[in-house]
Amino acid sequence: MNYLFTLLLGMLSLALLANDDIVYQVGTELKLGGHSSVVLYHHKNDAININLNRQFLDSPYHLIVDVRDLYKVKRGETIKLLESYRKGKIFKVQLLKEKPNRPYYFVESESLKHYSIKESKPSSG
Repeated sequence: MNYLFTLLLGMLSLALLANDDIVYQVGTELKLGGHSSVVLYHHKNDAININLNRQFLDSPYHLIVDVRDLYKVKRGETIKLLESYRKGKIFKVQLLKEKPNRPYYFVESESLKHYSIKESKPSSG
């Protein structure tokens, strides 16, 4: 019984240690991997309002963003963090593909963590 309790306590402490916050730096290139997806916002205010709405889950206001103002990142696409807003909660990003529709987009840092974007390998050259 004592062994089982120690094992359970050890597993819980490892889960807490693995849940550390990742700090994203401006200039970092991130590549979407796996079967997940990320939504990029066309307007900074949409990203800020979504972030604020998530912070206050008991908010009586339901935020709706027009689907025409979103870009769904496809698996394998790469983004570059250009600027940080609201103490690193919102990032201005550039979509690194041949002909992007816009020069930049906005994304929440929580979205980066949740959808497991992986850092791309630095190019040698």
